[in-house]
Amino acid sequence: MICPLCTSPSISLDLEHGQRVLEHIGAHVLFDRSVNRTEEPCGLCLRPAAICHYYLKKGKGARGSLKIDQEKTRSCPTKPKLSYGVASMSTKSSPCSNIPIICPLCSKLDPAVWRYNIKYHFIRAHPNADLKKYTNLWDLENFEILEMKKKWADRHRVMAKRGKKSKAAPLVISDAHRSQIPLAVG
Repeated sequence: MICPLCTSPSISLDLEHGQRVLEHIGAHVLFDRSVNRTEEPCGLCLRPAAICHYYLKKGKGARGSLKIDQEKTRSCPTKPKLSYGVASMSTKSSPCSNIPIICPLCSKLDPAVWRYNIKYHFIRAHPNADLKKYTNLWDLENFEILEMKKKWADRHRVMAKRGKKSKAAPLVISDAHRSQIPLAVG
């Protein structure tokens, strides 16, 4: 996938590393002035929320945590490999916590809202709500803001891919092709 906003140079985003896609697109949402935040851009492709609809479901088991419902989610062209639980927490190695979350004031049938957009969602969809009650949904820790600023500053730096270890058998040299030091007789 090519980032829709990075054109000079164009930046390729590897869908096998969904968290890196979230970070790159999340940095645009947070810091790119060309992104219209009132459209609640998708956290994976930057298209407006009216186009990309993400739904969540409970995972298996009694303690199953939330995850993206791939069957109900529609319209977003980006389908990276992504662990919802890992993406929900900001860490040094993975600072972006922009995930779809359920709006506590919307119907259970409505699509989820991306965390970095939820304040704009409240302003648009719930203009009479007391925003002070819900700041925990959109307030980011200073740590996350600083780490995401670093991602924004480095957005054009392309990371070199590490080569995979070869599964080929090690080179075996036959005795006929080995050099040997002759033994001194004497």
